[in-house]
This record gives sequence, C-alpha cells and structure tokens, in this order.
Amino acid sequence: MAEVLLALRFALAALLYLFLGVALTILWLELRRHERNPSPAHHPGRLAVEEGPDADKSIPLRPVTTVGRAEDNVLMLDDPFASTNHAMVLWREGQWWLEDLESHNGTYLNGQRLDRPQRLTSGDRLRIGESILRFDLDEKVTT
Repeated sequence: MAEVLLALRFALAALLYLFLGVALTILWLELRRHERNPSPAHHPGRLAVEEGPDADKSIPLRPVTTVGRAEDNVLMLDDPFASTNHAMVLWREGQWWLEDLESHNGTYLNGQRLDRPQRLTSGDRLRIGESILRFDLDEKVTT
C-alpha cells in the first residue's frame, strides 16, 4: 500500500510540474506576440468646454480621461452640477468611448442621456452638469 501512495504522489507532482510548464509556456508566447504586435496608440483627440463655468478650457485626451469636480480628474470642472467623478472618455477597440461614472445628474451625448458606454465621433457634444463640451479628433496628426 505504501508503494501505491508513493507512486500516486510522484504522479501528482509530475502533473503539477507539467501544468506549470504549459502555463509558463503560454504566458511566454503571449508576451512574445505582444512584443511583435504592439497595441495601436490612441488617435489624438481633444475635449473643449464650450459653455459653463470653465468655458474656453481645452485639453488633449489621454487613453483614459476622467471628467468631474475632483482635483484628480484629467479635466476638472468647476461646475456645481457635475459629480466628483462624473464621466470618462477612453480609448478602447480603436475608438474613443464616453462612459458615465454613475453620476447623480447623468451624462448626455448629443442631447441623449447615456445608459451605457457610447462611441464618440468628431464634433459630438457632451453635457456634464451645466457644462457643454465638444469632442474633436485631431485629423492633422496621424499615429
């Protein structure tokens, strides 16, 4: 009986090492694939405040651009009707997307309240609180 238990322990250890070897090989191959095919850089875009307390403020977009009253947002709005962390513009699937961050007053895209993330196109109008922002792509710059 002791020999059977010893054999089962060796078999279990061998299976464990085999599993770890396969997992590490898959991770290494994925890393190599991403080195050869880096994900595309985001297309340059800009948010410009057209109306509201911060009119004429304009910022270039980062891959993740947060908007709201808090100081840790990329675009900080001095709008009493904007939430602390109100909305987010992010680069995903080769497109710019707008997402509401469960704000109290909602985020509007071209007059429609967002209920799920929406793709942005150049010239879109966003309403956050009492502020109206314009989303534009920089057509002159290529990535």
